[in-house]
Amino acid sequence: MDFESEKQKARDLIAKSEHIALVLDRYPTMDCLAAAEVIARMLSGQDKSVGFLPNVALDAPQPPQEFSHILNPQSLTHEFVIGVDTINSPVAQLRYEKHPDKIEIILSPKSAPIRENALSFGQGKVQCDCLVAIGVPDIESLSVAQLGVEPQFFTETPIINIGNAAEHKPYGEVNLLLPEETALSETAYELMKAIQAGSLDPESATIVLAGIISKTDNFRSPVRVGTHLAAADLLQIGADQPRAAAMAQGERPMTLLQLVARAAVRSKETKGGGVLWSFLTAEDFEKTGRGRADVPAVLEALPRFFSLHPMHVLLWQDPARRTVQAILHASPALLASIANREPGEMRNHPALALDATFANFQDAEDRLTALLAETA
Repeated sequence: MDFESEKQKARDLIAKSEHIALVLDRYPTMDCLAAAEVIARMLSGQDKSVGFLPNVALDAPQPPQEFSHILNPQSLTHEFVIGVDTINSPVAQLRYEKHPDKIEIILSPKSAPIRENALSFGQGKVQCDCLVAIGVPDIESLSVAQLGVEPQFFTETPIINIGNAAEHKPYGEVNLLLPEETALSETAYELMKAIQAGSLDPESATIVLAGIISKTDNFRSPVRVGTHLAAADLLQIGADQPRAAAMAQGERPMTLLQLVARAAVRSKETKGGGVLWSFLTAEDFEKTGRGRADVPAVLEALPRFFSLHPMHVLLWQDPARRTVQAILHASPALLASIANREPGEMRNHPALALDATFANFQDAEDRLTALLAETA
């Protein structure tokens, strides 16, 4: 797919849309949140009605205070339905009259008078002309029931699909899909340049730069030339690089940082440095007052303490059941190969949370060592 033509299609679709929804991956990265924030800002600035579909997990990273649209998400508006019991109160004619301060809906009775108890009021379909999906590899993986939309919502609503995962499907009317090393916030920036005239404001530029820094581990991972050019543009606009770097770290509570530190202390690497192992005990959760929902955030934060490894395994002990579980961070291709042998839930980062539980850390390490050998 030609990226430039897809951007043009996105611009045309947004131009004719009044009500626009945003949906994110259930476990969004800081890069994903940054992309959503700047897109929501842009759309709101164009007098669009912008709302978020409520599917983000509670263990998503806490956004910085500048992420006003993420921290205070607006819900989508719904149609308002007025029902009439036409069995007991037949209606001969329906019309409406517009006045400067109100609209009157006028029902002409057919035979018997229409009384108040013949009327009912309710919420209708969600108003949405366009859906922007950010970092959602497969739209069919989302539950319409949890999102509060009709079953046919995804098939009836035009979708602008923004992604960078290897397994990301081209399910949208518009597919802005770039290589894995491309930040979602960089793609959002490219979309914004195509849609709005003039430059970003410095705060929005800082947010985009924060997403890029988070995705590239502060430019330590492989980075495209286009990403360096985008970062230079953002700095020229007025992006605050120190603040962007602080945003990329995430606004984590002290107790969560303490939990990360405990996992960092209990880390080791295999001979040759192919796998980094980290461990969290039930006592670590109890001492810090944190819970199992913090495990993905710990896995995402740990690479900042160590050099890059092809595989990072975090083994953690459930504070209630005392059983051990595993979550792995690696390339999408390697995680997919592991998932074929050991079922689990794929998450953005990318990470794989295995379904299996183990009696203790040694059992978990032995089983996963054998599993990684099988997929090497």
